[in-house]
Amino acid sequence: MTQRRQTILRLVIGTAATVAFLWLFLRTVHLGDAWDEIWSLPGWSIAAATGFVLLNWAIIALRWRYLFSAARYRARARTLFPILSVGAGANNVLPARGGDLLRIESVRERYKIPPFVTAGTLFAERLLDGIVLSVWILMGALWVGERGALLYAGIALSAGCVLGIGLVAYAATRPERVEELIWRLTKRLPDRWHSRIGRWTANFVEGLGAFRARKTLVRVLWTSVLIWLADFGMYYVIGLGYGLDMSVGGYFLLEGIGNLALGVPATAAGLGSFDYLTLVASEQLGVPKSLGVPYVLTVHAMVVIPITLLGIVFLRWAFPRAFSLRRSPEPGQEAQVKERIYKEA
Repeated sequence: MTQRRQTILRLVIGTAATVAFLWLFLRTVHLGDAWDEIWSLPGWSIAAATGFVLLNWAIIALRWRYLFSAARYRARARTLFPILSVGAGANNVLPARGGDLLRIESVRERYKIPPFVTAGTLFAERLLDGIVLSVWILMGALWVGERGALLYAGIALSAGCVLGIGLVAYAATRPERVEELIWRLTKRLPDRWHSRIGRWTANFVEGLGAFRARKTLVRVLWTSVLIWLADFGMYYVIGLGYGLDMSVGGYFLLEGIGNLALGVPATAAGLGSFDYLTLVASEQLGVPKSLGVPYVLTVHAMVVIPITLLGIVFLRWAFPRAFSLRRSPEPGQEAQVKERIYKEA
């Protein structure tokens, strides 16, 4: 299958998934009543939720710094934050997580880090997030006394993440075996692609460096927990603003389900999938639809809007070459130009 056909197929699947989830969500809700509830939400709730969102992304930038450090590359959290904002904002607009490609390119431009090293850190992020969110679902289900599908989903996701960590840790601690395996599998390819795939594999495994040492792994795991605790704070204060009668475990459960729905790569910003799945989960927790719908829409807006606006603000910073009117001369070239102008004068 050609690259063009693959792109078209992804767009078709993404559009179909978005339309399907949106239809399931919209056919059971009354948006007019939901807007009335949203406008009555206290200002302190929105302000506190925005603070938790910003804290969440600041800690994500810190975790990414740790991941690059484990891969033996230096990067500062304060300069990674704009790159993360641009990538996350683009993911809220582009299907199939197209913003991740922007993150990879911006890191390459800013820090000269090979793209597949960054891809390895992105994969590590997904796995770390999956671990925490699966524990959130499992813990939330046990907290509220859920013994059905949600509990089994938490168990299955937790088991899958543990298996994933084991495989990734093996690859990270024995990179030569992984590279040898890929080398054998691709040896019949043309020499150019054979060498490229081997180099890409080595870079990707390098990006998984956080899984090589127990100390580093514990550090990124605790950072991941702090990330999702900040996100939990956003879910909680919005619930308080609406006066939801729900236990702490219920909020953990909704956060886990909602963020896993946001991770569906086919839809941009989790449109439809987040709203429908989170609403269904809230109804199972006893939240009336009159409050569940505005709550879900507000949480979704807080997840999407602030970081997308920040992505627009930092877009020029993340891609200076794309926005520069002309390429800046190298230091040596600039000196030669000045010398020529002096002589001509």
